[in-house]
Amino acid sequence: MTIDGFREQDKEAFEAFSPHAAARFYDRLDLVARLLRVEVVGLENVPKGRALLVANHAFGWDVAFAMGAITRATGRTVWALGEHAWWRFPFLRSLAAQVGTVDGTPGNVDRLLQAGELVLVLPGGLREAVKPDELRYRLLWGERYGFVRAALRSGAPLVPLAAIGGDDVWDFVGDAYARGRRWLGVNVPIPLPRRILPIPHRVHLKYVIGEPVVPTRGPDCADDPRALRATRREIEGALHELIDEELAARAGIASS
Repeated sequence: MTIDGFREQDKEAFEAFSPHAAARFYDRLDLVARLLRVEVVGLENVPKGRALLVANHAFGWDVAFAMGAITRATGRTVWALGEHAWWRFPFLRSLAAQVGTVDGTPGNVDRLLQAGELVLVLPGGLREAVKPDELRYRLLWGERYGFVRAALRSGAPLVPLAAIGGDDVWDFVGDAYARGRRWLGVNVPIPLPRRILPIPHRVHLKYVIGEPVVPTRGPDCADDPRALRATRREIEGALHELIDEELAARAGIASS
C-alpha cells in the first residue's frame, strides 16, 4: 500500500477519474481565474467529438485554466496526458488522476480518442516548461511524434491551444537539464531563476483556441515518417501563428 493509496493502474485512462473531485477542482480554479482575470477565447473551435488539443508548455500547469473553461462551456471532460514523472509524487499524483490526468502513453491516448474524448497534449514536456528566457514561446518538441501518430490512427483533429503569459511568470536562465546532469549526475531538470529571490511576475494569462487541423492522411500513414513530419508541421505552424499574433497584439503591433 502506498502512502497516498495510489495504485499503479490509477494512471490509466478512466481508472481513477472522479467527476465529483474534478468538478470541485475546477470550481475552485474558476474562482482563481476570475481573480486573475484569465481570458480564454476561441471556445467555439472545440470540436464536438474526439480531438487532440495541442498546447505550448510554460512552467507549472497554468493550462488548467483553459481546460476548466472548456469543461464549463461544453460539459465535457478534458483529459491531460501527463509526464511519466507525475506519478512519482505522492498525493499530487492522486489529485491529478482524479481530475483527469493520465499517463502519456500510446495506449491511453488511443483509448481516450476511440471513446470520443477531448485530450490535451503538451508535446514540449518538461524541457519546454523549464526553458530559459531567450527561448520564451519557442516550441521545443524535439522528436516527439506520438501525438501525431495517435491523431492519424484515430482521425482526430489537432486543435492548437496557445497559452500566452505563462512563459513570463518566471525568469529562468541556462539549460535546466544540463544543470541537473552537472549538479546531480542525472537527467533531471533544475530550473534556476535569474534573481536570488524567485518572485513571480504578475502577468495577464490568455488562452487562444484555434481552428482544428484535420489530418489529410489516414491510419495507414501512422508509421510513415514523411506523413508524421508533414502533419506535425501543420499543427506546429498553426500554434506558432496563434502565439505570434497574440504577442504582436500585446506589443501593439497590428497583424496584416
